[in-house]
Amino acid sequence: MLPEVKKILYATDLSESAKTALAWAMSLAEKYDAGISTIHIMPDLIKEMSAGMGYDLEAHFGADQLTEFNVKGKSAARDSVVKRIQDVCSDTKNALPSCRLDLNHIIIKAGHPVQEIVEAAVEGGYDLVIMGSHGHGFIDKILLGSVAQGVVQKCPVPVLTVRLTD
Repeated sequence: MLPEVKKILYATDLSESAKTALAWAMSLAEKYDAGISTIHIMPDLIKEMSAGMGYDLEAHFGADQLTEFNVKGKSAARDSVVKRIQDVCSDTKNALPSCRLDLNHIIIKAGHPVQEIVEAAVEGGYDLVIMGSHGHGFIDKILLGSVAQGVVQKCPVPVLTVRLTD
């Protein structure tokens, strides 16, 4: 039995390689008559700043104020993701009859990208995850790790990584 691709999760960090991955997602969605949902993971700025400073910002400023800060960040990220999707849809409108991206189902989360993408793929019942791969060298992967590599290793759903083309 051949696998069916009806639900695609497109993960974006708004980079150029993510834009290339979006074109692949759109092409595959058209071929398989699939829907595409988008996920963008932003860092939890409060946790990162607290860890970097060695100081608990939530204890000092209060959780309510910091939660509002993260909510505003998510709203700005959502606007950026929607704009990117609209740009790519209009760029490809001559090549594809329709844009299959669901602008009403854009997932914006704060946290660790690998964990959040894998959880969303499983919980959402997606058939395929598509994301860009920055194509960093061997040293970069050892020192920094790679979100794409982590998702490929941990996700039970098939993952298509797309390198930025020259």
